[in-house]
Amino acid sequence: MDESGHEHDRAEPRHYIAKTVTVFALVAALLGFGIVADFWEIDWPGNTTRSHTAAQAVQTSTRAPLPPLDVDAVAGTVNPSLVNITVSVGPLELQGAGSGIVLTGDGQVLTSHHVIKGAVDISVTDVTTGLIYDATTLGYDSTHDIALLQLQNAADLRGARLGNSDDVAVGDEIVAMGNAGGRGGMPTTSPGKTTALDATIVARNESDYSREYLTDLIEVEAAVAPGQSGGALADTTGAVIGMVTAATIPADSDTDAEPPAVVPGPTEPDPDPPLPTMGYAIPINQVLDVVEQINSGRRSDEVHIGPTATLGVLVTTVDETRPDGTPVVGARIEIAMYGSPAYEAGLVRGDLISAIDGIPVESSKTLREAISARLPGVVIRLDITDETGSTRKVDVVLADGPPN
Repeated sequence: MDESGHEHDRAEPRHYIAKTVTVFALVAALLGFGIVADFWEIDWPGNTTRSHTAAQAVQTSTRAPLPPLDVDAVAGTVNPSLVNITVSVGPLELQGAGSGIVLTGDGQVLTSHHVIKGAVDISVTDVTTGLIYDATTLGYDSTHDIALLQLQNAADLRGARLGNSDDVAVGDEIVAMGNAGGRGGMPTTSPGKTTALDATIVARNESDYSREYLTDLIEVEAAVAPGQSGGALADTTGAVIGMVTAATIPADSDTDAEPPAVVPGPTEPDPDPPLPTMGYAIPINQVLDVVEQINSGRRSDEVHIGPTATLGVLVTTVDETRPDGTPVVGARIEIAMYGSPAYEAGLVRGDLISAIDGIPVESSKTLREAISARLPGVVIRLDITDETGSTRKVDVVLADGPPN
């Protein structure tokens, strides 16, 4: 251990399942300053070859010309500001891995929300020094896949040099960097070029199969891999212009086998990876808007700030009609986890939650959003209907849970 009490230079390396959000469909894209009239098409499942028939608008820019790409020079500039992130997820404490970008010397770190989603423990390793820090979540925007962490007892870290993503143009050379494969050590560099701006994708989280629409992304042709989520997209000057969030693989036209529609996630290197990969990054200007909101304490429907509350239930949406014509709408409990607030309050499988603090619950999503808007320790009142049709009101104290 070092003088700060943090362990490093471990003798036995740990292997982690690399967490990534993987693209299974592209809905539309905005390129340059012009709107594309057609669709980027990726069949699901099946052929993932893109179809593009509309002409791209020409982007004009008054920026200074960028230098030619020197991957080693970019890596030398960006690497000291990158970290590797490992997480324990859920009651079984499954391991996951991702990347992060240091913002401040005292330990504010950017990463993708899906990297820390469901994490009960977050550990961050400085790739330059090998120091390992515990981390807490300052806030997150799951809609845009952005999270802000705070490292404990961190000091004198090197913050990344941030660029202006508004100046990025189609055809720019870039380098995507991060913890590819979740193997730790120095970041993997994936050089390439930008192929689209303002891209919109439908993305699937490989760890829990949840799906998100992500918008206003930078699309790049580069070998982006699982584990690089939360890592840096840098320009040829070494300025960070985006945060890596998603990727997909084109089909292999030489085989009749159904091609993978997502980036594979092995923990060991693939000796013959299918290239090129299309990667996606959140523009750094969009990321910093969320960071500013989190640091200002301005909670919103999209941005959660501080600890995450949990009720401790798995629920399904109910929207049905009883034989007597009475509508039944709400979130039905499938599991009340042992020791959770719901369990301690006597909620059981089959109970229907129809309101929280007098506000109707119309679906599992409505309940989840209502819980996310509250903090641990808050008392909520639930309207419950059991399987016999009896109703009751139940007061529950929310507990501290993982980012959801």
